[in-house]
Amino acid sequence: MLNKQEYEDKKLFDNIAVDYVKKDLTSYCRIARKLRLTQSLEGVTKPINNLLEIGCGAGFSVDYLKGKFINYLGVDYSQNLIKYAIKHNSNKGVNFECVNIKEFSSKNKFDVILMIGVLHHIPEPEKVIISLKKYLTPRGIIITNEPQAGNRFIGFLRKIRKKIDDNYSSDQVEFTNNEICSIFKKCGYEVKSYPQGILSTPLAESRILPKFIGMPMVLIATILDPLLEKLLSLFNLKKFAWNIIIHAKKI
Repeated sequence: MLNKQEYEDKKLFDNIAVDYVKKDLTSYCRIARKLRLTQSLEGVTKPINNLLEIGCGAGFSVDYLKGKFINYLGVDYSQNLIKYAIKHNSNKGVNFECVNIKEFSSKNKFDVILMIGVLHHIPEPEKVIISLKKYLTPRGIIITNEPQAGNRFIGFLRKIRKKIDDNYSSDQVEFTNNEICSIFKKCGYEVKSYPQGILSTPLAESRILPKFIGMPMVLIATILDPLLEKLLSLFNLKKFAWNIIIHAKKI
């Protein structure tokens, strides 16, 4: 049973599914979105035997992670996005399921449970995080990538977007690095966090630029962002990134 926030969020993504998919069909957005995904999975042994992606959307992770997994299950509660995923991104070892993660059930265990920009859409995320333990293999890992609230300027830009972009959920929250780490620790996980996204994040989320501008910008970002992220980690300046990556293993 969906609560009001979940109902409105599901309705939003069903309504914007066609436009939402266009991000992954725009050349420079694709590169930036793939970078976000691969940076989130940095350090994880590949190929991943069993991968569960929560909030898989239209399933483009299958394309971006080609050759990096053996079995993939993507779940999302937007029926329209899952329909697209099944039609366009199904492949050998790939399955999609339309389900609210609170109602998800599987006999399988997963080496990686992936959530890209998902936790901030979930009311009471602690309950979901605890429930995922039973689906992890003994050495399994939960990987999340979340907008983080440490940078006031970025927070200001997000507030503006909430006001002017009808395709942007107004109910979502932002976590600081300490807040999201604390949530996972309270749920019984060992946690590491990493900054992600400096130049590439706006290019991943907006397709307003013409290709001749967007492509050189994203190519520069793919070179500089990994270097800048390492510097932010080294000098404990994670809050200056757009996003925070969490790698969580059950204790």
